[in-house]
Amino acid sequence: MADFSITTEKNGDYLKAMQQAGNSKAAAPSQVMGQQDFLRLLTIQLQNQDPSKPMDPTNFVTDLTQMSQLEATVKMNESILAMTSSFQSMQTMQAASMIGKNVQVSGNDFSHTAGTTSPFRLNLTQPLKDVSVVIGDSSGMVKQLFLDDLAAGEKGLNWDGKSENGILNPSGVYSLTAYGTDENGEIQMIETIVPSRVNAVAINSDSSVTVTLATGERVGMDKVREISG
Repeated sequence: MADFSITTEKNGDYLKAMQQAGNSKAAAPSQVMGQQDFLRLLTIQLQNQDPSKPMDPTNFVTDLTQMSQLEATVKMNESILAMTSSFQSMQTMQAASMIGKNVQVSGNDFSHTAGTTSPFRLNLTQPLKDVSVVIGDSSGMVKQLFLDDLAAGEKGLNWDGKSENGILNPSGVYSLTAYGTDENGEIQMIETIVPSRVNAVAINSDSSVTVTLATGERVGMDKVREISG
């Protein structure tokens, strides 16, 4: 931008002009220079320029353009901040509506209700052989399911709540582990998608959403695969 230093003998008039509103609140200088302040400063500079070295009009236009671009950028930033705040509020309301909902999440722990069937899914990234699913509780293994060979993709399964000896298990939190062998004979773990219920939601400092499940586990929204009533 152009040099705003005043080099004429009219500096006294310039200082007087800048101090004229010293006793007026309306004319008190603001903390941030605006376009009006910028134009007033340029007008004073033109009035006090050295006649033998007049101000270059090109610099004047350049300075004015830069000031306009700066103000436009500031207003755009304010609009973006307002939109972000509005989005965060909407996200909070949407997250709160999930409380009490049944969900399918990518994880190992799931809630089981006695006398009902618990559905879950396996997500295979490649074909696997001799696939096994182990259901357990705090005491150890409850039930093992043998599924033989499975192709890549998702596979839906149901557990009737019965243990190896055919006894119905009580309501509670159970774990699910699935694995199989690949074409090279290596054991590969399988992603499990299990049912649960949302007990609470939290909005993190980075605006991401974390849900607390009935199992006590806290997972990010990216782990939620399905929401139902």
